[in-house]
Amino acid sequence: MTIPTLFDRRLVFVLGKGGVGKSVVAAALGTAWARAGLRVVIAEVANQHRLSDLFATRDVARNTPTELAPGLFGFSIDVDKSTEDYLASHIKVRPLVDLLVRSRAFHNFAAAAPGLPELVTLGKIWELAVAVEGGRPVWDKVVVDCPATGHGIALLQTAGNVSALASQGPVRDQAHRIEEVVKHPAATGIAIVARPEELPVAEAIEAVSTLRADDFPVAATIMNAMAPRRFWPEDAPALGRVGLENPRASAAVQAALQAHHHATLEHDHLIELATGTQTTPIVMPDLGPVPIDAAALAILADALSGTRHAVDAVRGS
Repeated sequence: MTIPTLFDRRLVFVLGKGGVGKSVVAAALGTAWARAGLRVVIAEVANQHRLSDLFATRDVARNTPTELAPGLFGFSIDVDKSTEDYLASHIKVRPLVDLLVRSRAFHNFAAAAPGLPELVTLGKIWELAVAVEGGRPVWDKVVVDCPATGHGIALLQTAGNVSALASQGPVRDQAHRIEEVVKHPAATGIAIVARPEELPVAEAIEAVSTLRADDFPVAATIMNAMAPRRFWPEDAPALGRVGLENPRASAAVQAALQAHHHATLEHDHLIELATGTQTTPIVMPDLGPVPIDAAALAILADALSGTRHAVDAVRGS
């Protein structure tokens, strides 16, 4: 059976160590798909609020899609509002729901209840993924900008944990339905983002191992912010012999050798990620010291689109 690539999944979770650029990757994925004519929503969780900065737009509305670009929407999941929606779907007496949500004691209980904030968050993502209107899905693609790796994995595991702990009842039934979607190998994919550095790569390898052990559909690893490789190992000896008598040329050669050394280290980390996860990482370019805005996201989206075309060529051969 042909296993769908990341680009074929409808629901994509983007995980990674804090600071590796997973929010940028999620935004670039959404941009690439929207530019291809798809209707896409990016859901951000844990009060991250990165989409407003990346797209220089007004604050993304809580639990309501906000248009970021043609065909591309942002959705900021509000746990309190999601909990209220969850209660309303299970408690049919609206005055009782209103009484609960106005109670500080209830909010303190809800925040402390094991797994409840994560379950309602995952439930809201599930609603986006299964929403249908006029006989077809509301969203062609749902991209989730997850919390940092540890919390992101815990979020994904929540439905399974609740389903296993609850013996019966509507909570268990809903958790089971959510788990089925989150673990669906054809519809859902998890992308693990790293930077070409020791700690992010080690954390990415560990995350892939943990997720696979729990039967989550890891669809891709992504190496973000890779510097361009301008020289290769065989170039180093030749560079070392150039311009030694000319101070200006010598400085340029030293800069070239330093760039070569840096690129070699990054390439070694890329090989480590590939070997440690048994994947072919998707490489995202380092754009340098520029702000990540709509123009930069378009460049990154083009890079992802090129990756997709390369994947199609390999699959079609």
